Amino acid sequence: MNKQNLHTEIIALCDYASVSQEGKLSINGIFDELRVQKFPGGIARAFFVATIAGTPNTAYKLNLKLENKNNGATLSNTSIETMTAPNGKNNLLIELVGLAFEKEGDFQFKIYHDGKEAGVTQLKVFHHTGKIINKEERMPN
Repeated sequence: MNKQNLHTEIIALCDYASVSQEGKLSINGIFDELRVQKFPGGIARAFFVATIAGTPNTAYKLNLKLENKNNGATLSNTSIETMTAPNGKNNLLIELVGLAFEKEGDFQFKIYHDGKEAGVTQLKVFHHTGKIINKEERMPN
């Protein structure tokens, strides 16, 4: 069988996600910015979601790393074992609890397979006082 390079088709951070019995992925509240009023601080609960695509019916050992984009430091590293379906795809859904940051900055959630990056999504963490000065500073949506 021809081995295909593993990659992500969908990758996101969100407020909530689920996979139905039929394998349908539902993603609610996608975000790429986090406004924190006091550091250290973060978010009590979020989800990391990805749809991976590779070789059909194949087991994969992956790593999900949270990295500081500014200095390259790895803040967390989670091992994931998964298997693709006959169509070569699988949905990953990882609940993130107590996600905390020491200070504001640019962060990346990266999926690695065999040491190679298979997908990445960004998260920008801001210090936010809670005061809205003008319309342009309002949170999206």
